[in-house]
Amino acid sequence: MSADFQTFVHDHERMVRALALSWVRSPSAADDVTQEAFVRAWKSWGTLRDSAKAKTWIYTVTRNAAVDWLRREKRHKAEELVDVAAPAIEKKPDDRIDRVVGIVNSLREDYRQLVLLRFVEQMSYAEIAEVLGLTASAVGEKLHRVRKMVTDRMGSLANGGTD
Repeated sequence: MSADFQTFVHDHERMVRALALSWVRSPSAADDVTQEAFVRAWKSWGTLRDSAKAKTWIYTVTRNAAVDWLRREKRHKAEELVDVAAPAIEKKPDDRIDRVVGIVNSLREDYRQLVLLRFVEQMSYAEIAEVLGLTASAVGEKLHRVRKMVTDRMGSLANGGTD
């Protein structure tokens, strides 16, 4: 294994596992998907021409490995993104973090993926757009909607509401 690929694995392993876990919802299955994604990445390592696109490339490889795993397991789609944001957030004695994570997890899947890619993986709007097949402006609009939803729900919880 080349030193470049070892560095690539080291730099992207956490993201790949989080993405795998978000789709397959099982830690052991996520390990399998992570391993499969890196095996596929190694086999096609020579096709990666632009190292600036490595993050979006491995995202796509991981997504495909997860979809294949789900098909093999006869699942038709992943139901909810597992709490992937929590490991990335330093735990503090502040229940606001837990409330935000809970709210994010209650969002529909496409919104949760946007949050993961933007705030956990710190991808740019352009990178997210490329990965999800959207325009950068559509990514911005959806993220604006997500921020408003989270803010509104936080306000509702602070005022004693249940949503």
